[in-house]
Amino acid sequence: MTLQPYDRGVLAVQRGAFEEAREQLELAGPDDRALLLLGQLASSGHGEPADPVRARGLYERAAELGNAEAAHNLGVLYATGLGVAQDQAAALRWYQRSAELGSVPALRMVGLMYGTGQGAPVDQDEAERHWRMAAAAGEAQALHDLGTLFGYHKVDLPEAASWYLEAAKAGIEAKRELTLLAPKLRMPASVDRRARTMLGVIRAFHLEDPAGGVKLLAVSADEGDPVAQRTLGYLVQHGIGATKDDLRATALYQAAAEAGDPLAAFNLGVLSGETDEAVHWLRQAAEAGVTEAYPRLGDRLSERDLDEEALQWYVRGAEAGDKGSMFAAACWYRDGFGGPIDLVQALRWYLAMLNVGSGDGIHEAHAIVPRMTADEIHEAGRLSGRLLEADLFVLRQASPSAASD
Repeated sequence: MTLQPYDRGVLAVQRGAFEEAREQLELAGPDDRALLLLGQLASSGHGEPADPVRARGLYERAAELGNAEAAHNLGVLYATGLGVAQDQAAALRWYQRSAELGSVPALRMVGLMYGTGQGAPVDQDEAERHWRMAAAAGEAQALHDLGTLFGYHKVDLPEAASWYLEAAKAGIEAKRELTLLAPKLRMPASVDRRARTMLGVIRAFHLEDPAGGVKLLAVSADEGDPVAQRTLGYLVQHGIGATKDDLRATALYQAAAEAGDPLAAFNLGVLSGETDEAVHWLRQAAEAGVTEAYPRLGDRLSERDLDEEALQWYVRGAEAGDKGSMFAAACWYRDGFGGPIDLVQALRWYLAMLNVGSGDGIHEAHAIVPRMTADEIHEAGRLSGRLLEADLFVLRQASPSAASD
């Protein structure tokens, strides 16, 4: 399979050859990806004056073909009035269409539109529903949105604290919000276990009062709260605000894990070293979606010669963006561990490491591309989102001087 017009257009964009890119993308015909990229070029004005009206038409054609990003971009155009008359109701409809087509950012935007009454009357229940779906799909900012919803509209302070804490864990700034919540939680914390646990977590990790957090968490942990047990276990394990005690930490993690807390299961799996117990707990965490457990479980399974399952978890870790998992998966596909040799998948994951800022796979990539066809190399580039780098490998192989480089 030779490069198709869309692929040639992508390569031209990556090289900055925008006129060539437009020519190739036009040749792609009714390809939603090509129409989306043409719309983005028209919107940004690369190589020609920006033309939001033309961009809108291209996005509409792409959206009609089922492109979620194009529908999202139409929502942005109608919300801001670029290339169209500003129309919040139309913006909401396009965001909804984008969400239906699978766009996670659009789910959050629908929530914002309902939450603020743009394009439709304020509907906090609809806002919550969309933000919960967005958060579950990995949209970190939706975690903060939910914190604000419960902190200031639905007024459930422990629930607000829980979402703000999740937002902070995901890298979204929430220290101010948590600092403001802490004094409001003191009164309910005296009678409500969840409020006490949330206040304990905030004090331990966000108000520089780990000893105060330990006191609150110990009470909730004794009452069987798995979040308190897991958090207290972490503080005790690391001697933060409490005497370091691995045995107590293990007991706390186990109580929380047995109650179904996946993060406690992960911590317990790590503490269990290379034992069979570690495999049990890491598998529980991994199956619950704790991404940090994927490569560790792969390692433990590999030690037991359970290579097929180990490769599956390395691939899960790679898909979640873990560079160590990417490297492991690439090497295993290269060498045929856990399944047949697959150089396309091997090169895919070596190249994908560039997406997370690591060039550690490039040396290995150079070693395998001489064993691959141009089509295989390009396919690995498509799968990894690094088509330009893959094409450079192809051009290098075709060069008469390649063997002497």
